[in-house]
Amino acid sequence: MTRRTIGAAAALLSLATPAWAAISEQAQAELDHVREMYRAITSYHAVLSGEGATAEVVSSALFDVERYVEELDARLATDKLFYDDRETIEAISEVVAKAHMQAALLHARGVDLERSIVQYEKVVDLLGFNPVQWDVTMERSGRLGLLAGAREIVFELGTPREIVKDLQKFWSAGVVSRFEIQEYAPAQRAGMVLERIGGPTDPFSQAAFELAARRFKDRAGAGLESFRVVLPPGRYQVTVPGDDRPPREFVVVKGGVPDPVILNPNRFSFAFAAPDARCRPELELNGVPVAGLADLPYGTYRVKAPEGCPMRLPDKITVEQKPEVTLRTEPERLDMVREGQPIFLFITTPPGSTYTLRM
Repeated sequence: MTRRTIGAAAALLSLATPAWAAISEQAQAELDHVREMYRAITSYHAVLSGEGATAEVVSSALFDVERYVEELDARLATDKLFYDDRETIEAISEVVAKAHMQAALLHARGVDLERSIVQYEKVVDLLGFNPVQWDVTMERSGRLGLLAGAREIVFELGTPREIVKDLQKFWSAGVVSRFEIQEYAPAQRAGMVLERIGGPTDPFSQAAFELAARRFKDRAGAGLESFRVVLPPGRYQVTVPGDDRPPREFVVVKGGVPDPVILNPNRFSFAFAAPDARCRPELELNGVPVAGLADLPYGTYRVKAPEGCPMRLPDKITVEQKPEVTLRTEPERLDMVREGQPIFLFITTPPGSTYTLRM
């Protein structure tokens, strides 16, 4: 790891770049300006690492970072129209890609894991390859220096590979969680509340949840039928105004890939045909054990067969409401396990049906 100290007066100096071919005076001025904006972005490392980095300060800093990268994207798009030499565009594109990498790192440190991932995806788009293969050096972190009365920032430099490892460590603290909202009226959508009822209580997890809860409310209220938010591990519930059923609970596990949480006022029931005590499975919906078989919400049910069951049961049963209700199993076909007695079949029925699971 490399350390570099830069004073405030020098914070906006040009970045070291490869020896590009000579470019026009106007193009050089544009490149210098883009580099200055990049340097302004890196200065926010010191803001986020300082003792005064309250939630309001972090939110304000990340807002500024977003505006900088938006302007850089716009300038790059415009520059492609005015500069036809490859060297100029490649030099500007590299600085913009670095800016998005910095934005990904700053958003991760500011607990906005969702925007961090979005910014990193932009880096991949700009480069056209995996950033771990990128042969550059850039700021990995920064803090205010120790010189009395001087405004200086001490940067720790690193390779993109090291920065990607930093990002992955941050991202592992959050889980991309998918939601599907069906059949609810606009007023009910607007009143939906995502609550955290269990899990780590450290400041990072709490801040990540509060941000995710706001985004959930905004996207549900905007009428989105399908969306994602990044949640820290824990147990959650969604309450819906006007719905007298218990809140919809689900569990998010670190490192997991959760099934979508389907929010729908309609219900269905399961029933077992000729139950065999040796093969009566346990069902789990979004990480929560299912106690009964009646009045169940739509979603993907994980199936766990008891020890001693001689048959191959499916791993999942997914029940979805579309124009009709679709029930499917994974693996898709398990109808030859016991000759003449299929276990689960693909079927479509009207809402409110009872689905008989043949054993």
